[in-house]
Amino acid sequence: MRKTLLCLALLGACGTDIEPIAPDATATSKVTWFQDVAPVVSKHCMSCHQAGGIAPFALTDYDSARMNAQRMLTQIDQGSMPPYGAREEADCTPRFGWVDDPRLSATEKQLLHDWLDQGLEMGTVADVPKPASTDLPGITRSIQPTTGFAASGDKDEFVCYVLDPVATGTWITGLQVRPGVPEVVHHVVLTEIFAGANQDALVAAHPVGQPFDCSTITQPGDLTVNIWTPGNQPMETPDELAVPLLQGAKLIMQIHYHPAGGSHAPDTTAVDLRTSNVWPKKMYFVGAFGNATAAPQLLADPDDRTTAPEFRIPANKADHVEHMRFTVGDLGTLTNVRLYSANPHMHLIGTHISGTIERPTARGGDPQKECLANGNWNFDWQRTYIYDAPLDQLPSVQKDDIIDVQCHWNNTIENPFVQRALNDQGLVAPVDISLGEGGSTDEMCLEIFGIAVDAPPAPTAMRPEQSMLPMQLLKQFH
Repeated sequence: MRKTLLCLALLGACGTDIEPIAPDATATSKVTWFQDVAPVVSKHCMSCHQAGGIAPFALTDYDSARMNAQRMLTQIDQGSMPPYGAREEADCTPRFGWVDDPRLSATEKQLLHDWLDQGLEMGTVADVPKPASTDLPGITRSIQPTTGFAASGDKDEFVCYVLDPVATGTWITGLQVRPGVPEVVHHVVLTEIFAGANQDALVAAHPVGQPFDCSTITQPGDLTVNIWTPGNQPMETPDELAVPLLQGAKLIMQIHYHPAGGSHAPDTTAVDLRTSNVWPKKMYFVGAFGNATAAPQLLADPDDRTTAPEFRIPANKADHVEHMRFTVGDLGTLTNVRLYSANPHMHLIGTHISGTIERPTARGGDPQKECLANGNWNFDWQRTYIYDAPLDQLPSVQKDDIIDVQCHWNNTIENPFVQRALNDQGLVAPVDISLGEGGSTDEMCLEIFGIAVDAPPAPTAMRPEQSMLPMQLLKQFH
């Protein structure tokens, strides 16, 4: 058979008058659900698109996938699904990729298109692969509210809980959020608040484990630990890096509930932690650049009403831009500062945010100018982006480097998020928006970076005086 095929392929060289055989159209195998498509959908979609998931319909079986195939492909082609804001664009493409990037490859997208074009064949019935497990291995403790919150109605709700990890001075090496009622838990933000007067006041007002409305306040805390969205793999740090969980610290869990009509059972979303007493080589904390209100950090823009720059997003402006530049000051005792992750942050009506770094000169493996993070902004799908690179190759930051942040907004009625903000405020037309903490008509422009620095020498124990070490670092960098 192989000789026959070879001869047909080289007909002129075979010295024969045999007519070439027309290819059999039925010989080409078609793309099918069970053999080809289900593994792709399982990998990228099913963690949300399943019974009881946050997505509005399931994609776990042939009938549901066939029924929603065109809808699924449209959203994938538009870049709306899977929900992931990172973008690679001509003016800003990060040097590294991202850990757990859920986007489909070009080959996977073409496979889905072929399936649709060829008639959505089912194929030979087989087991549908299950989505990758999102369980955290090696859990050492789990914490959750003592009183649940029952989401209801059509309006999104932002509810916070103070949680007590019973911290005795240790390190977090892994974390995962487990929604109690998955269909309403849209995303979760976790911060750590250190022991002291601020924590005492917070707990006095909001006892541990009890839900409270935090829709109009900035989430309290000294350290952003994690931002979770449905389908996310656990947050796990490399062996040499860990997040300090200081003695007496508490965790603040903010949950964005999306009830989407009706009433639901009380939710008691849990947080799984993996902790370690092993002193790491590097420690993780958070620094932020943005939210400038005046020169020299805030640059002028064409919509300013005076010669002095102002943070103002005019009503009915489809693409307003605020541009900020920050010079890194003396980092004091911080050494070998590397950017581990990027967490862009805006509010409802933002559309795009990017951050770059400009160094006085190129150094080591770092170029003089580098895109740190870039992408579309969607308030409903916030997440932390972790650089997919070894710690010693991550972008470095030193004194006199410049962090450049640019944010875009669409403040017109055509933006559905503007409509949502107006509904929340009882307004009928767009209004000028300024910098603010959390109201529907407040905005922010902030690049929050997870920072890896060399840890100080390991003590024989986590002494009380060391509990202020991360706070000192924050003051030096922020």
